[in-house]
Amino acid sequence: MEFLKALPYFVGILATVGAGVKWLYGQIKEDRNHYEKLYQQKQEEVEELKDQLNEKEIEIVKLKASEKGAFFDGGKNEKRTIKKRIDKAKC
Repeated sequence: MEFLKALPYFVGILATVGAGVKWLYGQIKEDRNHYEKLYQQKQEEVEELKDQLNEKEIEIVKLKASEKGAFFDGGKNEKRTIKKRIDKAKC
């Protein structure tokens, strides 16, 4: 009999805990989405900076080569040559 009297309290407690868990899950999901967007933005910035760095390295190689009397015509071979020189310079 006492169990039946306590039943509404158990149901109330379970409902409160369930609502709390649901709210907490929603907050965690919102935070995850927010930080995922920030991460993607930072990744885009990193890629842009890497591209800029590669362009600057190519300019450096061209300047060093021009000091030695070489010239570049902008063809595919030029890009391969520059990439090889950059790779050698990194070693």
